[in-house]
Amino acid sequence: MTGELVLTRRALVRNALRKGVRGSFGIVVAWVAAACGSSSPSGFGGTVRAGPLQGLLSEIDRERQPAYVPGARAYVTRYPASALPAARTVPAYSQLLGGMEQGVVVMYQRCTHLGCRVPWCMSSQWFECPCHGSKFNRVGEQRHGPAPRGLDHFVVQVDDGGVLSIDTSRVVIGAPIGTDTTGQTPEGPFCEADATLDLHPRSLSLAQPASSPPGSPPSSSWWWSWW
Repeated sequence: MTGELVLTRRALVRNALRKGVRGSFGIVVAWVAAACGSSSPSGFGGTVRAGPLQGLLSEIDRERQPAYVPGARAYVTRYPASALPAARTVPAYSQLLGGMEQGVVVMYQRCTHLGCRVPWCMSSQWFECPCHGSKFNRVGEQRHGPAPRGLDHFVVQVDDGGVLSIDTSRVVIGAPIGTDTTGQTPEGPFCEADATLDLHPRSLSLAQPASSPPGSPPSSSWWWSWW
C-alpha cells in the first residue's frame, strides 16, 4: 500500500511538471508570435517610411537627382507618366505599376553585376557603376555594361496621408536588357568613361569623365559595398 501511494505521488508530480513545462512553452510561443507578428518590421528587411511623397518628388526635381533613403538602401526617383504605356507591357514591372502610376519608382542601390553600390552621375543623369562600368538610366533600366539586367526594385505604398513607404522585405528583379521605357539618353558627360561605349540603336561618342561635384567622395572606391 505504501509503495502504491509513493508511486501515485510521483506520478502526480511528474504530471504537474509536464503541464507546467507545456504551459511555459505556450507562453513563450505566444510571446514570440506577438513580438514578430503583431506589426511589420521596420528598417532594412522590412517596411521603411521614406517620407511625404510630394516632398520627395519636389526634392528630386529641385536637386536633379534621385532621393537616397539610407534605411532602405535605395534610390527614389520620378517615373514619367509618358512612359506608363510602355511600362505596362514589361512583365518585370507588374508589381511596380502602383508606384509608377503615382509617379515614383524605387531602385535597390546594388549593381546587378557584382553588387557594388551604384552612384548617381549628375552630368549624365544616369546611374553609373564605378566597378565595371555598367550604366542605368534614370529609372534603373540597363543601358550598357556587364550588368545582366536593370537595377532591382522595391515595391512602394502611399498611405492616406501621402507618406511613401518602401517594402524592402522582398527584392523585385530588374527588367531584362533591352528594356527602355523612357528613351532617356545621357544628358551630359559620363562620370565613368568607357572606350567601348556604344548604346544601340543610338551610337554615342565617348564623353570625357565628368569632374566630381562639390561634396562628392574623393574616390569611386568609397561606393564599393556588398549590401
